[in-house]
Amino acid sequence: MTLAPRIYATIQHLFMKGIIETVELREKPEQDEDGKRTYLLTADGKPKYALRMDTPENIAMTEQLHKAYPDSALLPKVLYADPVKGYLVQPYVAGTTGEDAAGRGSKKVWLPLLATELFNRYEADEAGGKWGRLTEPCSSWSEFNERELSKAREHLNGLQPAEDCERVALLLEPLANTGNKFLLHGNMEAQSFVFQDQELSGVLESKPTAGPVLYDLVQAFCSTPDDLSLEVLFEAYSLLDEKAVDQERLVQEALLRVYCRMGQCAAENRSELNEYVAAWQFWRMLLPEA
Repeated sequence: MTLAPRIYATIQHLFMKGIIETVELREKPEQDEDGKRTYLLTADGKPKYALRMDTPENIAMTEQLHKAYPDSALLPKVLYADPVKGYLVQPYVAGTTGEDAAGRGSKKVWLPLLATELFNRYEADEAGGKWGRLTEPCSSWSEFNERELSKAREHLNGLQPAEDCERVALLLEPLANTGNKFLLHGNMEAQSFVFQDQELSGVLESKPTAGPVLYDLVQAFCSTPDDLSLEVLFEAYSLLDEKAVDQERLVQEALLRVYCRMGQCAAENRSELNEYVAAWQFWRMLLPEA
């Protein structure tokens, strides 16, 4: 079966089951990445649903995450998941993504909202010994951090002093002890945040991850190059129910994530790289001596 007939058969199936109303298909996928496609279904000319097609593993994990935290207003509900995990359908979340700097509002406002309305909903994940991305699990959180730093080192080679990476690597040992492990959204990227009238209205595109709550908080903090200040970080952290570390440890976590975020921008040739490099001039002063 070609893709188009499969899509129309899926829509008809959802309609017959009473999951969705009469809709029209937006032909062009909203995203097309690693075999994943998200289609917008419109009703009366307005976006109504998001139909996501992905690998069975990714669909199953996304469904697991969203069902684990049904009380978070920031996670769109899963209206239906295919029993064989070929797709799922969710309400469409209106707005613009956080990549639009003018539309995303102040980090001083939306980062605390993430802390109270999403991160404080997280529950401990005691199942199995997996850490990191559930699609590429690690045996420990330390291994996950080492992988992330290795990627950053590769992409920043020649762009940043090698000494900086050596000093960041000194943080891996103190960061190895994480405390409790939680099921995290795992994709705190600007393009995953949806804003309406400069207010955070949803968080999409999860990459379920097993790790400390601190990871999602600091990733969200690092997701945009503006307001990368200790004040903003400390204020958001103060709102977490899970306060497992002191401020020194929080700064160490932020140092690792800011550096890795800078490496990610270099790898993707992102326009924000220069802003992250400028912000790094402050953060690198907080690094331990090599």
